Formats: sequence, C-alpha cells, structure tokens
Amino acid sequence: MDLPMLASEERGGGTGASPLRQAMIATWPLEMDDAVDGSRTSDPWVAIVRESMTDYRSGRADRASQRWHDAIRWRIPCDGGLNGEWTGAAQVFNLHRLVRRLTENTFRQRLVALEGSHGPFVDAHLRTTASRAGRTLDIATLIVFELSAGKISCVTEMPGDRDAWRAFWAD
Repeated sequence: MDLPMLASEERGGGTGASPLRQAMIATWPLEMDDAVDGSRTSDPWVAIVRESMTDYRSGRADRASQRWHDAIRWRIPCDGGLNGEWTGAAQVFNLHRLVRRLTENTFRQRLVALEGSHGPFVDAHLRTTASRAGRTLDIATLIVFELSAGKISCVTEMPGDRDAWRAFWAD
C-alpha cells in the first residue's frame, strides 16, 4: 500500500511556510536512555551514527544532516505501509513528519542498543510503538546505517514483525 504524501512537503519541495512546517520541526521521534546517549565508544563509525541520532532527535536536523551524504537514502523494504525509499535530507525529514502526522504524534522509537564492528555498518536495535485508527503497534525494529567517507549514506529500517507492521498501516 502506498501511503499519501503531502504534495510539496513530503517530497521536499515547496517554498512557503505550510501548516505542517509550522507545526512540526524535523525531528526523529527517537528516545534514548542517558546511558546509551552519553556512552563512549572506540568505534568511530558508531560515534558518527550516535551523534547524528542525538542531534536529529533533539531537533537539530541541520547538524544531524551534516553527517549525511547529500543523497542519503532511508529505505523501508517491507511490503505494506511506508515501504519505499526516501532520498536526500528533505525527504528523510518528511518521512518522519509523515509518520508523526499519520499517528497523531504517537509514533516513537526507543533505542535499545547501538552496535558496530569498526566498519562501515552500524546496527541500531529499537522498539517501535504507535497508535493509529484504533490499532496499536509495538514491535522490535532493526535499523542498519551504512557509512561511506565518514558520512551516513544509506539507512535501512526493518520492522521485526512484518505482519504487525502491515496490519498497523492498512487502511
């Protein structure tokens, strides 16, 4: 199912200040425990991802996106709602605006663990919760960050329970 995109806002276009832009700044509805947020790591790849996540969730999208390639891709390769690929910072920001709007701001992801192997891949293990149209979502999610030249180039978000994901986004 393809979910509706907000004409100019969701694909990064437009020049005027729309109600959506006024209502929500670009943030990732991500929660991080202080222990995860402030922990030190010797893995520079994990440090880049954690700093970007911290900035983005705090509403400092401009700082977060400085650690992204210009053509960053955020992929959700799952049949059902929100499947697809968003390219560029504006589209990534609009993806998160969209999930917040479609769930009346109940969509949340809680970081459980952030792991790397001193290489260009960093895994984030999350718990995803939301409510929408009388349905609730509470599933594990894996997000894989791929880095190139010290910047995040691709983010692949994989819902742990695809059936629950599909049912949640179904209209």
